[in-house]
Amino acid sequence: MITLAGFMIHAQGFAFRSRAVLLLNGGSSALNLILLPLAFGGFDPVQQVMAVGAIALVVFYAAVSAKMSRDTTEALDAARREAEAASQAKSAFLAMMSHELRTPMNGVLGMAHALKSSRLTGRQAEQVGMLIRSGDGLMAILNDILDISKIESGRLELETAPFDLVELGERVCDLWADAAGAKGLALSFVVDPMAPRHVTGDASRVRQILLNLVSNALKFTDAGEVRVTLAALPDARPGAARIAFSVTDTGLGISPDQQARLFDAFVQAEASTARRFGGTGLGLAICRQLAGLMGGEITVDSTPGQGSTFRLLIDLPLAAAPDAETAEPAPDAGLEGLRILVAEDNPINQAVARAILETLGARIDTAENGALALERLSEGAYDLVLMDVHMPVMDGMEALGRIRAGEAGDPTLPVIALTADAMSGQDLKFMARGFDAVQPKPIQPAELIAAILDLRAAQPRRVGGEHAA
Repeated sequence: MITLAGFMIHAQGFAFRSRAVLLLNGGSSALNLILLPLAFGGFDPVQQVMAVGAIALVVFYAAVSAKMSRDTTEALDAARREAEAASQAKSAFLAMMSHELRTPMNGVLGMAHALKSSRLTGRQAEQVGMLIRSGDGLMAILNDILDISKIESGRLELETAPFDLVELGERVCDLWADAAGAKGLALSFVVDPMAPRHVTGDASRVRQILLNLVSNALKFTDAGEVRVTLAALPDARPGAARIAFSVTDTGLGISPDQQARLFDAFVQAEASTARRFGGTGLGLAICRQLAGLMGGEITVDSTPGQGSTFRLLIDLPLAAAPDAETAEPAPDAGLEGLRILVAEDNPINQAVARAILETLGARIDTAENGALALERLSEGAYDLVLMDVHMPVMDGMEALGRIRAGEAGDPTLPVIALTADAMSGQDLKFMARGFDAVQPKPIQPAELIAAILDLRAAQPRRVGGEHAA
């Protein structure tokens, strides 16, 4: 009887999701529990009634427990589906908002960069610089929100490629040199002679972590210095190096209880921090999660009033140094003679591309959609196309497919995708569809020009659509 009761309880514990399976596994045990005392128990009538009553209670409990477990599981499944639907709705909302925000920001920052390159008075140049910094700050907040969402949804993908640690550290410090100088702070980069230089990993994410750590150090330091250190620690696995990037400042410092909450999303050390220094409190949370995705960690050592040291520890495979003799020389920075078609439905974005590229000597024509772009390409020869992915009438994907099919002249014509869909993170997908490069919005002039020059260097020079001799 105990064995049969165990079978029945086991059945209701593991087969409650399906009534048929529950009846098959537990029904025979329950029936035998009721019949055996009557047929073979040797009980007198009173004992039989008591035994059957007790067994009936066990069977009733097992049935009720199975129903409760089934109801709970169904409720959990429904809650999980609702949570997944909410997460998908959030992702879709963020993707839409990213696109809607990046489109006008492309006009704001693009025109600001174009204005910066024109003749300005000292006061005007200062005002344009403040406009660009404010726009970059807004984009940094937007990117932080998108990054944290992609990390939470598991959609953030890491790249793997060789890169130079020393060059990465130098570029990070160069980017923040002006900000440090404006506050009267010394910003230095120190390299341990034993540290390796060439490793393999996601350079953009390592750079993102360092940029955030240096930004925080400069933000919370009023006097003294910020020092970035690259070193190698022992106990690395074979073929890899345990890299330690340290960012040390002489700023406010952080108390132990504040350090415990420092890496939580939307949390800053003190309530007054956001009012005094700005920011969302997402930067360090993203840095820690990025480090974790790469198999590393971020630690902090700080004393209030004496400064802080944030340390990124990460194991990276060693890479061979590039061959200096085979390195390609940098191309000329000019775009003289290049005829470029900008397929973009937003007139402001058209004006931004025109302002950036005509300054360097390129000749620009525009098309409001993919169908018009195909007409322009059929009527005249171009050296390159900047193609917005989302356009009315015919989007960039369909237009690109027709270009590659030879419906508008040369099927190998270089085409650069312009996209505000930062949430998708599908640059590789665009490249697989036939784009030669991808430029996110807001357009960064230096990055766009570099992409054009890279394509120009990779293909024979064509002026006005004709191959140069």
